Amino acid sequence: MNNRERLMEVMLEKEMDRREIAGLLKVKREDVDHWLLSGESKNHQPVPDMAIELLELKLGYKQIN
Repeated sequence: MNNRERLMEVMLEKEMDRREIAGLLKVKREDVDHWLLSGESKNHQPVPDMAIELLELKLGYKQIN
């Protein structure tokens, strides 16, 4: 599973919208919009590894070792 798929999975599981995700990660909502675009879109940006890790930590999917 890639980071984009994981982000979409977390959003569905936690019933969160793009604005809420952006708020948790302290990024612009537009960044989240670009992350969720298809890889074929010219405006697509990959979801940074740190964004997924931080999101999982904040939502309790992971703990700091």
